[in-house]
Amino acid sequence: MAFRNHRFSRLELLIGKEGLSRYRNLHVMIVGAGGVGSFAAEAIARAAVGSVTLVDHDEVCVTNVNRQLHAFTDTVGKKKVQLLVERLQKINPLANYHAIAEHHHPDKNDFIFAEAERLAGKPVDAVIDCIDTLIPKVDLIVRCKQKNIPIWSSMGSASRLDPAQIKCADISETKVDKFAKQIRLKLREQGITEGVRVVYSTEEAIEPEQAVPGTEWHCICPTIEKEFGACQHKRVMLGTNSYIPPIFGMWLAGDLLKHYLEGIDLKNRDTFEKTPTYDEFKKVLNLGQPK
Repeated sequence: MAFRNHRFSRLELLIGKEGLSRYRNLHVMIVGAGGVGSFAAEAIARAAVGSVTLVDHDEVCVTNVNRQLHAFTDTVGKKKVQLLVERLQKINPLANYHAIAEHHHPDKNDFIFAEAERLAGKPVDAVIDCIDTLIPKVDLIVRCKQKNIPIWSSMGSASRLDPAQIKCADISETKVDKFAKQIRLKLREQGITEGVRVVYSTEEAIEPEQAVPGTEWHCICPTIEKEFGACQHKRVMLGTNSYIPPIFGMWLAGDLLKHYLEGIDLKNRDTFEKTPTYDEFKKVLNLGQPK
């Protein structure tokens, strides 16, 4: 076997040419680009997935710095999805990354699906749901089920500290997580009781900070005037840390990627055939002239 180094050669060694080809032909839509979604997007990009569409209306706030991949002092006020597209293009410039700077809501019907297909030139194959509000989240899950699009959904990642209690399972198996219970009840009204892969925690959530009646949170976001998601519209403020949301995102991506390897005999995988010359390697990666 000739060994051929390339951007994803270590991945190809693990999953073979067929596995890598499956990833390159996927179109994954990630809805929600915060602490969970940004890390899910990074994992999907570093797995050589060929088309990725990122959906989120929000801009970076300074309070995002503790947990979101694109949040830095100099990115405050910038669109999260655009920052992620720029980051992912540096990882794999041969893939197609697209940003939809909108939030999903039932009133918008199938907009994000149609727009994702238009931008990528192909339908969405799979969805990673990182929405943190109930009604839009349930609506997205229902639409995916109706369209027979596999969906991986994040339950509540805030207000928790113990990574050992994070699980990945069918939504019917969730317990302890109150947000997951709300979602299950809403889905049951639509006739859905199973068939949604989720990441959740069995840790009891730490009680959130309650807004004092007659007051509002003092929002320091650069777009305080926005109508959706601003601090002043929240009744409670959930605490988060630097590692639980990213683990949720990584696990969502990992479970999705493992799903698309089903049927491949990894013990007898086929890998490299050709070792490129330096000139070929330089051309693909746009490297400078050797010194």
